[in-house]
Amino acid sequence: MLGIWKARQASVRADLAQAQRTADAIQQKLDRLDEAFLFQRSIDIETYDRHAERLREELTLARIAKHSTELDELDVEGILGFAERVLPHAADLWVQAPLEQRQRFQLLFFPEGMSFDGQRFVGTAATAPAFSYLREIRPAGDGVVDLTFKSWNPLVGWLRAVDCLRAAA
Repeated sequence: MLGIWKARQASVRADLAQAQRTADAIQQKLDRLDEAFLFQRSIDIETYDRHAERLREELTLARIAKHSTELDELDVEGILGFAERVLPHAADLWVQAPLEQRQRFQLLFFPEGMSFDGQRFVGTAATAPAFSYLREIRPAGDGVVDLTFKSWNPLVGWLRAVDCLRAAA
């Protein structure tokens, strides 16, 4: 999983660099427009307003595109190391944890809560995102590309939750 994450991060960094170049280019155009209007007086107010509005809109859209591309720079190796220590000992940690950490554990392992029929727990509404990626390992050379991750959003959310738990520990 770490190898896939690193490859995805490289792709995201390239996309972020392109988005930053686009935003910088638009900002330079806006700066030149300001200079033409304020200092050189080479354009009138109507022309300035029309172009400035369009450039500000483009700049806002470029910044939104950049922001939607960004993935937080998570310490994935550290978080996974922490998760490797926590998962096998979750029951022991639950017993020893104060209420606030128990609530965090509960959100981590049971994001939509658990069902209780009055006598016992009968199941969970949803599987934690990290566990939904665990599946049978196929034999090597079966000729099919493994597309385990359709979207990183659930996994990133789960990693953030583990990171918050790690920070509180």
